[in-house]
Amino acid sequence: MTTKQEFVVVVVPMSEIKKFMIIDIIGGTALFYMIKLPLHSVMFGMFGSMLGPLLIRKSLRARRSR
Repeated sequence: MTTKQEFVVVVVPMSEIKKFMIIDIIGGTALFYMIKLPLHSVMFGMFGSMLGPLLIRKSLRARRSR
C-alpha cells in the first residue's frame, strides 16, 4: 500500500518580487518618513506607510485596465 505524494509548486515571477520590493518595502518606508518627519507623529507615519502601497497598487491596476 504505497501512497502517492503530490507536490504543489508555486512559481513567482521575478517581476512580481521586484514590484513587491519597490512598492511595499521601499515605498512604504519612504512614505513613513515623508509623513513622520514633518508631522512628528509615528501614528500618522504608520497609517501612511500602510495605506500608501495599497493606493499605489490600486492606481496601477486601474491604469492597466484602461
